[in-house]
Amino acid sequence: MYRIAIITDIHGNIYALNAVMKEIQKKSVDFIYCLGDMIGIGPFSNEVLDTLQETDNLKMVSGNHDEAVLALLNNEPYPKSRVDVIPHHEWIAERLNKQHKSVLEKLPRIINPTIYEQSLHLIHYPLKQSFHNAHICRDPFDLTGMPNQENFTSLDALDGFSLVCFGHDHSSHKFTCNSTTFFNPGSVGCFNKPFARYGIIDINQNGYNLMQQCVPYELDKYVKELRKTSIPRKEIILSIYN
Repeated sequence: MYRIAIITDIHGNIYALNAVMKEIQKKSVDFIYCLGDMIGIGPFSNEVLDTLQETDNLKMVSGNHDEAVLALLNNEPYPKSRVDVIPHHEWIAERLNKQHKSVLEKLPRIINPTIYEQSLHLIHYPLKQSFHNAHICRDPFDLTGMPNQENFTSLDALDGFSLVCFGHDHSSHKFTCNSTTFFNPGSVGCFNKPFARYGIIDINQNGYNLMQQCVPYELDKYVKELRKTSIPRKEIILSIYN
């Protein structure tokens, strides 16, 4: 048996990430995949990226917040639909360590591992093939629609994949469409309960088993630290945790 952990949408919440990583260490996990949006929303982007880079057997893909911040840092076009978020992302960009910028720039959007003949498609959010390389200014992650069977049926380039793991939508999801299972364990760092969510997947010769996981963490402490910051859109962010 091979065991992987799926984490996604940490969003600068180092308190939630620390709780998840501590729990994963107890689970005899062989590999960890992080499905984007490591930064943005929460104020602890550097701490989150430090932790992820210091973790062995972990790979990341990029999410929309990661790419939007990079667009600002590289003077590239920014998503027009997100102009109200620019001050927030500028705040993140100004404080991002240079080595983290380099790491984010090298991240793929998609990882396709094959484990015990099970083909996985790991991405921040499922896309039509024509959008796989679309610049973030085109909002590619928002073009698929809500995560449901109707919207995912039209996705091409997923033939042959038994399991698609994704994030972006902060809720948890598990459903089957066109003989492919779609799994989102839910956001690690954006949840209005004092729990951080992630997924465990056991894979063997007979298939795979998906397990939704929740671990308690100090949400009150995180909110207290968040209130101390000068991060733009702070009141909107705090409303996530009410």
